[in-house]
Amino acid sequence: MNNSVAIIGTGATKKPGSNMVEKTFKELVVEASYEAINNAKIDPLLIDGATFSFTGEGEIGHGGIGATLVDSLGLAPIPAFLNTANCSSGSVSIVEGYNMILSGQYDAVLVCGFDKQTDIIPFENYMLMSTDVMYDYNLGISHIDAFMLADEYFKENKVSEQDAKNSLMYFAKLMRENAYHNPIATLYKEPMLPEEILSKMPFNGNVLIPGEGAAAMILASEEFANKYCDNPTFIKGVGFSTSSQYFGHQYHPELIQNKEEDKPQKTNMASGYSLSLACKQAYDSANIKPDDLDILGLYDMGVNPFISLEAAGICEKGTAYQYVLDGNINPNGKCPVNVDGGNIGRGHVAGAGGIYQVIEIVKQLQGKARGIQLDNKCSYGMSTVIGGYYATAVSIIIGTER
Repeated sequence: MNNSVAIIGTGATKKPGSNMVEKTFKELVVEASYEAINNAKIDPLLIDGATFSFTGEGEIGHGGIGATLVDSLGLAPIPAFLNTANCSSGSVSIVEGYNMILSGQYDAVLVCGFDKQTDIIPFENYMLMSTDVMYDYNLGISHIDAFMLADEYFKENKVSEQDAKNSLMYFAKLMRENAYHNPIATLYKEPMLPEEILSKMPFNGNVLIPGEGAAAMILASEEFANKYCDNPTFIKGVGFSTSSQYFGHQYHPELIQNKEEDKPQKTNMASGYSLSLACKQAYDSANIKPDDLDILGLYDMGVNPFISLEAAGICEKGTAYQYVLDGNINPNGKCPVNVDGGNIGRGHVAGAGGIYQVIEIVKQLQGKARGIQLDNKCSYGMSTVIGGYYATAVSIIIGTER
C-alpha cells in the first residue's frame, strides 16, 4: 500500500512566542489557514475535511470549537475533528489528517493548530504558573517533573555538572542563533543574551517561550496533489504512542513491554521509551533509517532535546549531550535540529508546535526556508513531539519523493 500523503500548502502566524491580545483565536486560525490555502493555490471549497488542535490544558471544555471554526473559515458544513493532547496536539492532528486522506474518504484536508493564553482557551497561562491546580490533580501531572527529568537524565548517564551546563547552554544559544535569521520567529533579529544571563535562567536558558498563534497545512491525496500542486512534499510515515500523564503509572511493567522478548521493558523517567516506539513506527512506515534524515525538528525544553535525539536513533543513549557539543546539530552539522529556532527561539504555541516544526521541514525540503536554508539538498526530515512528559509521543517523517 502506498502510504504517501501530500503536503501542498502551509501557513503560520508570526512570533508565536508573544501574546496577540488584539486578535481572537478565530482570527488567528483564519489567518494561518488561508495562508496555507493560498500557498496551495486551491479553491478553499475543494477542502472536504478539517482537523483542529489546541493544547487542552484548562478547566473548561469547548466541544463546539471545530464546528465554530469551519463556519468562521467559510468551509461549513464539512466535517471537523478536534484534538487536545498537551504540547503534541498539533502533531496528533497531522496524524489524523494523514489517516483521513489514506482512508480514501477525503481528497483535501485542512490541519490547523492554535492557542490563546489571553482568551479563556485554554488559559494555559494559569496552568503554567502553578503546580497545584485541578488540572494537575485530575491527571496526576506536575510540571516540576521537567526539572526531575533533567536531574535523572544527567545522573543516569553520569554526565558531569560542567558538561550538563555546557550542553544546555550550547543548545540554548544555537536555538537563538537559528531564530535570529527566521522572520517568523519571536527572537528574529534579537541580540544574543550574554552567557551570565542565560546561566541564571532555568536549564541555562534552554527554555521555551510560550505564546499565541496558529499554524496550518493542507494535506491531499497524490491524485489531488498531481492536479493542483507543482512542488508537493509527502508524509512518508508516522508513529504515535500514548500512555499515562504520570510517570509512576506510565512505566508500569504491565503497560509497556519488550515485544521482542515478551518481557517487561525496564525503563525509567528519562528513557524516552514511548518516543522511541513512535520513531521506530515512523521509520518502518517510511522504510528509512535514522542515517537517512537530513533535518530533525524536536520539542526543545530542558533535557528533552537530548532524550529526543537518542529516542530517534540519531545517537547512542547517554551521548546526546556530547553529540550536541560536537556541533552535529548545527545547520552545517550531521543532523541539523530546529533550524527555525524551535520553541526556544521561534516560540511555542502549544496547540500548533508540531505543525510549525513540520512546516520548517517542508520549507527546507523545498529549498524555500524563510531563515537559514541548509546547503545540502534535503530528501528526508522528521518531526518528533512529546506531550505531557512523554504521555503522548508522535513522530512524522516528511520526504520529497512519492
